[in-house]
Amino acid sequence: MHELAIADAVLSMVLEQVPDRRVSRVGMRIGHLRQVVPSALEFSFALVSNDTAAHGANLEIEPVPVSVWCEDCSAESRPTAFPLVCERCGTTSVAVRQGNELLVDWIEMEDDDGVV
Repeated sequence: MHELAIADAVLSMVLEQVPDRRVSRVGMRIGHLRQVVPSALEFSFALVSNDTAAHGANLEIEPVPVSVWCEDCSAESRPTAFPLVCERCGTTSVAVRQGNELLVDWIEMEDDDGVV
């Protein structure tokens, strides 16, 4: 279950970026090619953030679909299955343009009064 390792790395990064602040929400962009199960990542984040400044924070995930550029016909397409092929000409000579993301996009914190 690689979601636990991802959640631990995300938590470490978040706490490093906002030391001494209570975290209420974390937004991530995760590409389809990363093969991450959102519910498993959310569960893992809740588990590893227990007893930290991010305890109870919501992890919000924006899924990013796969987009490829065809090197043969110069078309951009969004294949939904493997192997990744151009939807126009059917070749596998494609370059991934998006769908491989795994990043923290934003962090929402509470101020000193506990207000978001």
